[in-house]
Amino acid sequence: MVKQARRQITGVWFVLAVYATSRIFYLISGLLLARLVPTSSHQLSTSDVPPGTLNIWSYWDGEHYVALALDGYFQAPRYVSPAFFPLYPLLIRSLSEFFDGSPSKEAVSFWGPVLSLLFLPFAFYFIYEIARNGWGERVAKGTLLTLAFFPTTFFLNAAYTESLFLALSAGALWAIRVRRNLLLACIFAGLATATRNVGIFLVVPLLFEWVKQGGIKQPREMWRGLYLALVPSGLVLYMGYLWLKFGDPLLFYSSQKYWEREATGPLATATRAWQTAVEGVDILRDPGLWAHPAVQNFADHLERANSAYNLAFLVFALVVLLAGIRVLPLSLTIYSLLLVVPPALFGTPEIPLMGIPRYVLVAFPIFIVMGHLATKKLLFAGWLLLSTAVSLILCALFVSWRFVA
Repeated sequence: MVKQARRQITGVWFVLAVYATSRIFYLISGLLLARLVPTSSHQLSTSDVPPGTLNIWSYWDGEHYVALALDGYFQAPRYVSPAFFPLYPLLIRSLSEFFDGSPSKEAVSFWGPVLSLLFLPFAFYFIYEIARNGWGERVAKGTLLTLAFFPTTFFLNAAYTESLFLALSAGALWAIRVRRNLLLACIFAGLATATRNVGIFLVVPLLFEWVKQGGIKQPREMWRGLYLALVPSGLVLYMGYLWLKFGDPLLFYSSQKYWEREATGPLATATRAWQTAVEGVDILRDPGLWAHPAVQNFADHLERANSAYNLAFLVFALVVLLAGIRVLPLSLTIYSLLLVVPPALFGTPEIPLMGIPRYVLVAFPIFIVMGHLATKKLLFAGWLLLSTAVSLILCALFVSWRFVA
């Protein structure tokens, strides 16, 4: 018991150390890159007041969450707000009201990233404990380091739902796998579905784990299976709200038409993804880029090559999951695939895999597989260096108002 307590304390300190180191690194890097990289010509209006505050992390979708936290939902198609789920903006507004009284756009733009930073250590802890419990301390440390310095990890600082969703979804799997508490797991999962629609996929690993732990074989415990009805509760409540307010419970889906998102078949998606990726590579081979290698010119070309690295992220995720079939339980493999593959089938004509680099970020079982690299120190160190370098490039695009994911 004493050894176990010491291990847990050591693990908590490791989690906090990785959290502090990685977030300070990206916050400082983001601040410097925002000043060094010229802003994109299609910059949207944002409340970065004063310049260089945390509000540089409230770009793109962050602007939508800021607007939601201030003004609530409006009817589509003129307004796209129903596409964004309510828990995150509700928490932002609550924080802003508690500390600032009447919320302002500047204050809400600040509290969005702060909220993400507050939830992130919980996400890191849950993931660390899941990995430690299933694969040992070394793999757990490798998992956390791989996640903390992944190429799109800077989104965990931003006014996006990544940190909150990661904390809730990992919390659900921590509760069922480590604590063996189905009720707590389903409560976490219900909150996750109020954060992102893909939270509904948590029902797969939760059901698998409940059955594996004897939930069906023990008649006295079978009634606990009713807890699984809590998993879609966040989504159901949001659909009920949309129905009452706008008369359309599926407005969160139909609002996606604003970005021209549409469901496509796997073959059509793969074909279009390959074509646009090739076009992206051709953009990077443009002689004009290398003839005039200015920072702004290079950043603009990288942004236009978005489809190339979208495909790279998708292939990376699929290859890692394939390689990890013997490492991960089937339930976690299926869950990761559900987080990555279905969203890939709802891209736009111009960017068929739009958002994939972010979707991979929350599919944390992928990082458990990567965590096994920690047993090979040189290979693991090489990966961390490469991953961190790529993350700084993508971070530079994000804080200069260029689209990443």
